[in-house]
Amino acid sequence: MGAWMRHMGRNERYGTLFFGCCVAVVAWQCFIVALDTQLGGVGRMLHEWHVVAISVANALLLLSPYWLLRRRWRWLVWIPLALLTVWCLMQTCYCRAYDDLMPWQSLTLTDNVNSTLMSSTVALLRWQDLLIVVPFLLLVALCLLGRREGGDGSRLKPFLYTLLASAVIGVVGYVDGTDNYKRRFLHNFSNREYFGQNGFLPYCAFSLYQAALNSHTLTDDERAEVQRFLDEECPHYIDNRFALTGGRNLVLIIVESLHTWPIGMEVDGREVTPSLNRLLAGDSVIYAPHVLFQTSHGHSSDAHFIYNTGLLPLRDGVVAVNWGQGPFPTLAAALKGYDCRELICTPGVNWNQNVTARTYGFDTLYTRDHLEASGALARHGGVDDAAMTDFAAALLPQLRQPFFLEMVTMTMHTPYTDGKVRPSWITASDTLTAEARGYLNCVNVTDSCIGAFVGDLRRLGLWENTVVAIVSDHTQVYRNRVEGRSDYEFVPDDWGIPLIVLGCDTTLRYDDIIGQVDVYPTLLDVMGANAYPWKGLGYSILRYPVKGAVQPRNMTVIGDSTDLTPHQFKAWDISRLMIYDGWSF
Repeated sequence: MGAWMRHMGRNERYGTLFFGCCVAVVAWQCFIVALDTQLGGVGRMLHEWHVVAISVANALLLLSPYWLLRRRWRWLVWIPLALLTVWCLMQTCYCRAYDDLMPWQSLTLTDNVNSTLMSSTVALLRWQDLLIVVPFLLLVALCLLGRREGGDGSRLKPFLYTLLASAVIGVVGYVDGTDNYKRRFLHNFSNREYFGQNGFLPYCAFSLYQAALNSHTLTDDERAEVQRFLDEECPHYIDNRFALTGGRNLVLIIVESLHTWPIGMEVDGREVTPSLNRLLAGDSVIYAPHVLFQTSHGHSSDAHFIYNTGLLPLRDGVVAVNWGQGPFPTLAAALKGYDCRELICTPGVNWNQNVTARTYGFDTLYTRDHLEASGALARHGGVDDAAMTDFAAALLPQLRQPFFLEMVTMTMHTPYTDGKVRPSWITASDTLTAEARGYLNCVNVTDSCIGAFVGDLRRLGLWENTVVAIVSDHTQVYRNRVEGRSDYEFVPDDWGIPLIVLGCDTTLRYDDIIGQVDVYPTLLDVMGANAYPWKGLGYSILRYPVKGAVQPRNMTVIGDSTDLTPHQFKAWDISRLMIYDGWSF
């Protein structure tokens, strides 16, 4: 190799320098993504030498085809460099919102690209993201200032030397005498963990493997395993002892990004959630403040899927898009004979809701188009949740009883910028960070909208015969941020989301940790709908001592392990197979 370097001409040396700079940029960008999403941030930079080696080895292998190109085609290297820069920037932003890397198949969800998504993405950018962009820009400047022309020179030798260097450096990064390599390369960690451990190219290969699984057709043995699980490990009770009266209406309000910690909170002596506080203080209320969010890459749509089907989402992929047509067992089907409607604040194409509304059994879907056409959005200054509850109040008299109305709020979606909703004493407070002020102000607005809707139910004489269930889709602003604690110092109260059921025949505060998948069977109990054979993959908290749940990122139990835990783990695999096969009852 030294002899080859000595005999290189000026242009070959420039090409080698340029190639080395390209490798350095790619390795640096991948290293920053690993640090920012998995390894504790840029402050850990000097402690992760093995990740540096893995990043360099991947960069050498990724760019090695550069040497096989004739010189006049080597400009093509700018395509992967530019795309990787964009990909790295997208992944760091995505992980701040979703706590994982975006699956490759999610890049095809173009229908979800809108002003809300773009403004949310901009709000997620941080100054340290310049560490991804600036090296690429410096490389562009280097190329413009030092460009040289010349012949092709040797191509095979530098290509082989590059592969050899990648292999040697890869050994430094990957070899670990205590490591279980089968687990490391084949185990289904979260995407960010897999990327942090193995680097860009193995992550790409494993993602393709996962995508292939998502087109999997069940074998006879897999169908038999699902049936055995349903027959032997899932509940089959049919009694309705927790619902003294049947045939009541159900309103399910899925609140965007509602944590439990703001409920009951005061800012400068005033309640953030006065409406929810009053409702929780009454009788006939079930309140579970420590619900574990079990959403994955579908995020909000995963929550809608869990609550409506009693199934768990895919750990790598978006059910609502890839499998939105179903069929699935549904809450609407369990409420046989109900007038089933869904009301959302977004266009129906977002998260494929035009399709999933039918899959989940709703007769009619009302979207943002309906809010605009009715004038509700204009009357409320563009505040989504106020327009939605206004529209719902006008809709209620038209519904045939009993009815099932599902409402999905939007006001508490990021970003929490000035002017999103009206200013208040919360935005004027000097006791909170800017992020906390914006979030809590949106919580206060949505709380008032829920209070107004409950008032409409009372005014229309529907309150006494209606169950109102209030749930959250996922987390957003952890309480540790508000209190100035590190993002790595979580306690359950920082991330818990609530389950509130009003107008039921039971009064219960359930302080143990449960999962989102436990909401569906609990609602069946509350509504007296247990004649439906599908009780979901969770457990009704009115019947079973649920004390923990399995979160999908790294498949760990949050809370306490109990006799129910083996079922909770197995349920993720069974749910995946049921999604692939389109299982219904």
